[in-house]
Amino acid sequence: MKEKRVSVPEDFVGENVEGIEAIVIRIGAGDAQLVLVDADGRWDRWVYHSVEESTAKAKELGIKVLHEGEFPEKTRVRMNAYQKPKEEYASAGYPEQGRVGPVIPYPENRRRPPPDALVERSEEERSH
Repeated sequence: MKEKRVSVPEDFVGENVEGIEAIVIRIGAGDAQLVLVDADGRWDRWVYHSVEESTAKAKELGIKVLHEGEFPEKTRVRMNAYQKPKEEYASAGYPEQGRVGPVIPYPENRRRPPPDALVERSEEERSH
């Protein structure tokens, strides 16, 4: 069964706050994202209107480890080492679109003729 993406940080934390780290990173002119990373390296993020609001949310959740500004090296390594369960790969990335079919034959996706064929074709066009 595919693990459903949680929509609020409270669902990510659930009952087990141990081992969860919070990283608050400023994005844009004034917004900030709160990234929660569990002990296994599974992570999710939420955007808030300020660094203070993101930090307050992390403290409200009871998260003891809070980083501001950048991801610590150990946390980055843990996030990158995390492998999603096999079941998560069973469905398409965008299930509402259905099965992905062949690429629409845009001109840029078509095979290009070899350069010799282009020379021959232009000579034929000149003779007509």
